Amino acid sequence: MADEQHDNLPSRRGVLLAAGAVATGLIDTPGIAAQAKADDTPRAEFVYEAIVTLGPPEDIGTTPHGKRVRIPITGGTFKGPRISGTIFPEGMDWQLIRPDGFTELEAAYLMREADGTVIRIQNKGLAGKGYAKTTTTFEAPTGPHGWLNEAMFAGTLGPVPELRTPAVRIRIYRLV
Repeated sequence: MADEQHDNLPSRRGVLLAAGAVATGLIDTPGIAAQAKADDTPRAEFVYEAIVTLGPPEDIGTTPHGKRVRIPITGGTFKGPRISGTIFPEGMDWQLIRPDGFTELEAAYLMREADGTVIRIQNKGLAGKGYAKTTTTFEAPTGPHGWLNEAMFAGTLGPVPELRTPAVRIRIYRLV
């Protein structure tokens, strides 16, 4: 058994060295090394602002990770330079209030673009101590909104003091 493991070491080393060479650009994987050589400092391009209305929170209880809360998403609107529409009244935000005072956010919901296209959204984020940021993934049908499937997105969260109903303002940015 020891000899079999020893015999496999060169092939394992080769795989690890090759992986490291690709990661550091020593081997040019088509397109990847060329992109890495360009200025890779992320920039943010505004995509839309959403006003998401919320139902009453439901305290699920304390888990080993913190206090779990469920908040229904009851609707809303979104508007940006390339996309706008409404938010379906059937999403959910599962929040985990951690012992350190931060809250982990995990929301999933659907949006209907003005042209009728239904787009699935998943926001994961972290809020607390004046910080509230998310990462967003989209699942859009192939077609005019397919660009949402082809990039990374980040967002900010904030209150909506001008509304009388509970809501959150979400601003989404595409990382370019």
